Amino acid sequence: MTSRDRVLTALRCQQPDRVPLSLFLNPYDADSAYVRDPSYAELMAACREYEDVFYNYYVPMGFLLTATPVETQVRQLPNGDTEYRVETPRGPLTSIYRSGARGEVKRWITEPVDIERWLSLPYVPVTVDHAPLLEARNRLGDRITTQVVMTDPACCTGWIAEETVALWTIEERGLLREFYDECFRRHMDLVEQVCAGPADVVYFNGPEYCIPPLMSPRDFEEFVVYYDTQLFALIRERTDKLIIVHSHGKVRHFLTQFRDTGLHGLNVLEPPPMGDVVLSEAKQLIGDTVCLIGNLQWSELMDASPDGVRRLVREAMDQGKPGGGFILSPTAMPYAFPLLPEHSRNLSLYLQYGHEYGAY
Repeated sequence: MTSRDRVLTALRCQQPDRVPLSLFLNPYDADSAYVRDPSYAELMAACREYEDVFYNYYVPMGFLLTATPVETQVRQLPNGDTEYRVETPRGPLTSIYRSGARGEVKRWITEPVDIERWLSLPYVPVTVDHAPLLEARNRLGDRITTQVVMTDPACCTGWIAEETVALWTIEERGLLREFYDECFRRHMDLVEQVCAGPADVVYFNGPEYCIPPLMSPRDFEEFVVYYDTQLFALIRERTDKLIIVHSHGKVRHFLTQFRDTGLHGLNVLEPPPMGDVVLSEAKQLIGDTVCLIGNLQWSELMDASPDGVRRLVREAMDQGKPGGGFILSPTAMPYAFPLLPEHSRNLSLYLQYGHEYGAY
């Protein structure tokens, strides 16, 4: 069975020849920082040997979901922060970044008028370019699974300050719904284009913004399930592409709602204590219709001894493997440059042990 067949079989909740292994890395992308960095050389070799590679195309989301040309003014503030400013017909939008761990300290949208300013920008649909995945398929064949990566409307919550979102779910709910309605309309335009392209899989980020403690179960139903169900229905009606949804956080009590949106695969299924998903319970609850993707906690995997890596992989396989419909992956991808030798070792062992225990 080819790697692509293995992945698509698992996503259809069937049993392939072995459990697919994911590390969210692409060793076939010569432009990737991971491929170019010498500290990743050993791990890239292990990926080429063992990983079932998703070859990603990231949809360019434009400036707040429009391809309208905008001039961004940048200035240094007296305290050393950097302000980014965009003029709209209704007034300026600004965000502020602080170097170091703080990152963004002011989101683009902090007041109701900021939504009006965003809406006042002319809307030009972002263009999805099908050429990169066509080239990758022609070059690599079934060694890869081609995947379009994009957001869902809930992900646009990230433009708004967390405390503002929480307050607006109570005091400005109508405005918030207007905001999501427009985000949804623009996402439908993107999905229309994606449906016409060559990708095997469409991968959505975003629902984690709408689960507790930031939002309530009612908010999840209104701002995730309502919109995503329609997006996924369009994909299912038009194509045979498969759908993966990504969500960190404590999603245990939302598993059946995720299932009911019509997705095919759900990751990252974080285990306790960072999350609350016990893989065997999730398997029993939704595993007959949803491919479970996870659930090796990143920090635990990085800090483990070689024997500990073996134990983590084997335990996950014991819980997720029976009957198919399972893809083994960590809850995050490598992000450090350079990659520490002990982390390179553990991730390479993860792939080797996944191969060893993954056969059906």
